[in-house]
Amino acid sequence: MDLNPVVMILIALVVGVGIFYFNYMAAKKRREMFAGFAAQQGWSYVPANNALTHQWAGTPFGAGDNRRALNVLSGAFNGHPMVAFDYSYQTHSTDSKGRRTTTTHKFGVVVLQLPGALPHLEVTHEGIFGGAVANAFGFRDIQFESDQFNRRFRVKADDERFGHAVVTPRMMELLLARGEIGWRVEGNSLVGWDKGAHNPAEVMNRLALLQQVVEQVPPYVWRDYAGVDPRVQQPPQNI
Repeated sequence: MDLNPVVMILIALVVGVGIFYFNYMAAKKRREMFAGFAAQQGWSYVPANNALTHQWAGTPFGAGDNRRALNVLSGAFNGHPMVAFDYSYQTHSTDSKGRRTTTTHKFGVVVLQLPGALPHLEVTHEGIFGGAVANAFGFRDIQFESDQFNRRFRVKADDERFGHAVVTPRMMELLLARGEIGWRVEGNSLVGWDKGAHNPAEVMNRLALLQQVVEQVPPYVWRDYAGVDPRVQQPPQNI
């Protein structure tokens, strides 16, 4: 049975309004959840701070457009200044008929402030094709004595010696046990991220992982590369 065009338009409008209302209520519920979580932890909460989308340069930042940082938490995690937020950006594609599709990419981001600025280092999971294929195309990463670690993780550093100094056997053991997110040293920030929206429990788990990463960095690395003594309390700064 053919539907009257007016009926079809009305149905489309009802569906559109329903989707809008559902998304609005889901976003409202998420804001309330993180606001309550921040209050429990003694942290600050703001619904949005898009200035954060330009503060770091690596993954997942710098791609797409309409970049947003929502549900921003900030404060101290076990003495480390931190910030955590929902990050998203959009990409666009056009098919052969000229129809444009917009895709929204979402991430959960957590950041700890480091005692001092260190050289660039990034640790991520191996892609679906593994390191051998990536290396064949010139995307070489640092190799370590653990084949298991090399199969699961890619480590990139501007200074390979620094990479080996940080990714010690104890660090590899930690990451093999619970290295569920990618992370990167970027100046005096330790940035962690994963795809999809995170929840309060995941925020706490990821901050705990980043703290463990910081604690695994040998003291001589802080002295030689950052000129600081990690045993001495550094003055806190806003991220």
